[in-house]
Amino acid sequence: MAFEQGRGFAVSNFMSKVDNLGGIARKNKFSVEITPPTSLVSEVEASAISFLAKTVSFPAKSFGSTTYRSGGRFGLEVPYETTSEPVSITMLNTNNHAPRKFWNSWFEHIQSMDSRNMQYYKKFIGTVKISCFDVDAGEVNPSLAKYQVTLHDAWPKTISAIELGWENSDLADFDIDIAYSWWTETN
Repeated sequence: MAFEQGRGFAVSNFMSKVDNLGGIARKNKFSVEITPPTSLVSEVEASAISFLAKTVSFPAKSFGSTTYRSGGRFGLEVPYETTSEPVSITMLNTNNHAPRKFWNSWFEHIQSMDSRNMQYYKKFIGTVKISCFDVDAGEVNPSLAKYQVTLHDAWPKTISAIELGWENSDLADFDIDIAYSWWTETN
């Protein structure tokens, strides 16, 4: 980290540089906006449960790589494609199980448990927007987000179990892994 001559490792120097970059981002000021496929029929609207997202991760990105050999003497690791992992959302569950019902209906939309037929890809994809807000944000309005990621062609890949137990008085929550084709960032 580069510091100004004569000021060394002063905290004020560090804080000044951070302030010039807009301050340190907080993890607790976020929203998740779920847009399911238009053909999805569910008794629960996505807008009614989006605020129950307890945690979410921004998408990771990595390269698939291979070893390039030259004359058999040395190996050089080189990238050949960009890969992405599913994004995980932890949802709080409610007493009427609305969040669980919503995600289960999306799963049922992808593959009917009655017929076991799979839906066409273009009919079961939606979008998920993850917005991060400034520490001083007073309202959840994605147009005011400092940073926003949109997962395109998104669909739920897995839904976790909800562990119940007599000795457990924790809030009920579950994880959904969202697969997607690509993502974009704004702001």
